[in-house]
This record gives sequence, C-alpha cells and structure tokens, in this order.
Amino acid sequence: MTTLLPSRRAAATAAATSPSPARRLARSAIAPLAAGLFALGISLPGITSASIWYDEAATITAVTRSWPQLWEMVQTVDAVHALYYTLMHVVVDLVGYSPLSLRLPSAIIVGLTSAMLVLFARQFGRPRLGIVAAVVFALLPRTTWMATEGRSYALTALLALVLTMALVHAVHARSRRSWVIYGVLVVLSCTVFIYSALIVVAHALSMVRWLSLRTGNALPTVRRWLVASAIATIALAPLGLAVIAQSGQVHWLDTTDASTATNVVLNQWFYSSWPFATVGWVLMILGCSFLSRRRGLSLGSIVVPLLVAPTAILILVSFAMPLYTPRYVAMCLPFVAIAIGAALDRIRPPAAIAAALAILAVLAVPQIEQQRQPEAREVTDWSAVADWVSADRLSAGEGAMTAIIYGNVYGHPTATARVVAYSYPDAFTGTIDVTLDTPAAESGQLWETTRPLQETLYRTTTAGVTYLITSTSRDQRPAVTETMREAGWNVAHVEQFPNLTVVRFER
Repeated sequence: MTTLLPSRRAAATAAATSPSPARRLARSAIAPLAAGLFALGISLPGITSASIWYDEAATITAVTRSWPQLWEMVQTVDAVHALYYTLMHVVVDLVGYSPLSLRLPSAIIVGLTSAMLVLFARQFGRPRLGIVAAVVFALLPRTTWMATEGRSYALTALLALVLTMALVHAVHARSRRSWVIYGVLVVLSCTVFIYSALIVVAHALSMVRWLSLRTGNALPTVRRWLVASAIATIALAPLGLAVIAQSGQVHWLDTTDASTATNVVLNQWFYSSWPFATVGWVLMILGCSFLSRRRGLSLGSIVVPLLVAPTAILILVSFAMPLYTPRYVAMCLPFVAIAIGAALDRIRPPAAIAAALAILAVLAVPQIEQQRQPEAREVTDWSAVADWVSADRLSAGEGAMTAIIYGNVYGHPTATARVVAYSYPDAFTGTIDVTLDTPAAESGQLWETTRPLQETLYRTTTAGVTYLITSTSRDQRPAVTETMREAGWNVAHVEQFPNLTVVRFER
C-alpha cells in the first residue's frame, strides 16, 4: 500500500474534494445570473403601463412592414437604426406586435448588461465591485427608463460594455483572433447606433494614456488596436455616408445652450431625479478618483474616458451642428455604474454596502413609479385615446362603419395622429382612414402620405360615425368642423386627453 507524504496527501485530498469544472462554472455563473434577474425583476413590472410615444411608434411602423419595404425605407430614412429594426422585425415575425413584445427585448437586454458588468469587473480581479455595479446599474433612473423603451438604447449600452470587455481581453490575450473579435464588435456596435463610434474614441484615449506610461508591451498592443479600429472604420464607411446623407432627420436637436448643463448633470443618466443625481455624481467622482490611482491599463484608465469623452465630444460638436440629446449617451450607463460602484466598494463592512445600495433603491423608487405612469412619455396617453375610441365604437353597435380623420400630433410636424393607430392597432381595426394617400409601408418613408380632407371626404359616405383625432397644438378642429358641417356632419361629442382631442361627428 502506497503511503503519501503529508503534502501529497493534502494535495490528493484537495483534488478529491475540489469541485468539477462544470460545478466551478455553475458557481461562477451564480453572481451574473442573480444580477441579471435582479435587473429584469425591476424592469418587468408595469413595463406596458406608460403609453407608447413617438419614438416607439417609429419602431412600430418600421418593423411591421414587409422585409422589402423595410429595406426600401432605410435607404431614405433611419439607416442609423437599420440593424435594430432588423432585429425587432424578427421579434415581430416570431411573436407578433404588441406593446409587450416591443419593450420586452429592452428589459431582457438590461438584465443581460447587468450580468455582464459582473464579468467585466472580474477581468480586473474585482468580483465584489462587479456585483455592486450591477445593482447600481439596475437602479439608475436612465436604466429603468430604457428598460421599458422600444428603442435601441439598451442594446447600445450592452454592446458598449461588451466591446470594452473585448478590448481588455485583447490587450491581455495578445492574439490576432482577439483583435479580430474587437474589430467585428466595433462594426456591430456602430451599425446598431453610429454614436457608438464615440466608445472607440474613448478607447483611443485609454490607449494613448497607456502608451504614455511607456509600459513594455504597450506599443505593439496599441498598434494592433489601431489596425483593428482602422479596418472597422473602413468597413463602416458606407453606413457613415448613408447616415450623413440622412442627417436632416435630426433637425429637431438643439445646439448647445444653457439647458445643456441640466441635460448633462441630470437627464442623461439620472432622468429627472435630482436626489439620485446629487448622490450619484458625488459617488461617481469619488469612484473615478479611487479607480484612477492604479497605473497601466487599469479599470480607471478604461472607465474615465468612457464617462467623459462621448458627452464632451457631442456637446462641442453641437455648438456648430446639433448632435446631442441626453438619451444618446445612455450607452455609457454601465460605466456610470462601475464608477459609483467603485465608491461603494470602499465601504466596510459588507452590511454597510448593502445599506448604501438600499438608499439608492429608495431614491430610485419615485423614478420607477413615475416612468410607469400612463402619461410618462411626452405627457401624452395614446393608450387612453385608443381605449376610448374602441369603447365608443362598440356603443355604436356591431357592424357600424367608422371613419377616422387623423390630425396633427403634438411636437412632431412630420407625423399625424395616425401614430395612435400604429401603436394600438386593435382599436382601429376595420375603420376608414379618410385622408390616407399612401400607407407608410408603401411610401418608402417612415410615415404615410395624406391628401386634403376636401378631396377625400367622399370616403365618409358609408360611415355612421366619424372621429377626428388631433393635437391640442396646431389644432385642426375649427377647419375640420366647418368642412364636416358643410357635408352634413355635426359635432356630437368632444373627449379631451393629454395633448390630444377626439371629436365624434354624427350625421
């Protein structure tokens, strides 16, 4: 019988009792999985409570048309969102359109981003920081907003984080394949949202700082980064040219002015919560200070440029050409969470960290509740309009023909109140669209084209009831009422909603 030396006996015992690779993998997945489920648990309740709004209606009209029609549209407008529309088109093809199917992907992506934050911090040997940052990320007011938004903001934040993780991995792996992966992710991120190029600019600042420290392997690594980024930029050139050609679609953005400061300090990361913003900025500044104390390609040298560069560049450019709006830098939210988490991670003992996170949760609750109010988006409630029209149509009796005149919609001169029907189509099934000329799906544009009411009034001849849905601004009621009266229609009822009015005409 073989006798083991004490050291060998200990090693054999450890080998016999150590978990298998599968078990170690399962254990390492517990924290990311818990973080993802926590974020998802915050995002899902009341996800459809807030009414659909204009930006989401743009997603709806894009993804509910055929594939050839979508391709035709993005060649003239919204090329910047083409890949996101493609992904959402697949979702709609699989499960159909509803407010839930529109917003659920964003909630799931927020959960995934929270999980990835844990893995990101592990790249720097900071597992506890990853868990803290994941919780902070889930609670940030702009995160809780984008988790219930049928747009690409959640996806841009995830890709910004994954791209940064790929950079860190490539720096340490020093393999050609890792840099190829980084370049591919640059192309993917910028295709989803062209502003993601600002993440690459922030990476460039990290590379320059690392190079300035004259670390032994910095120069060859920076060269590889430069080659990968240059190839990705060349690959993105066609998209960039298409976006520039369509730049008129952001005419609504404002140049940098006095309100920009409020947008930066409050709106872009903390939505409308001054208490959260006050605490958040204090913790963020402290966290950046703590993270920046380490030399080399540290977590601080990666995170700080990501917090500063995208916002600063957009604001500076916007002095000449408007490009900045707060939600466009939502892609930086994971790094906001890392900075805040770095400050909280210095707290001892762990129970005190839990207490600090609980305070942030208390600060987050009012925003979460506010964001789930029916009128949370642009102070309007299209769902209430749709519900009222649906109920009123039923009161007219089964089989009664209904006509709809879609007027203006508040704040958006290129669209009409038809956005309500796109968003809540069941309420308008079987109605006569009085002024429609070319449906949106056939127009090659984002929205439909229309004709003057005087030219299409004949379409109401078979209707028993006609509704006018119009904005309270640029109100079309006087002109439409006069035209309808001349054709034998009288106002029977007026129902007022936030920023919308519904008028029922009867013969």
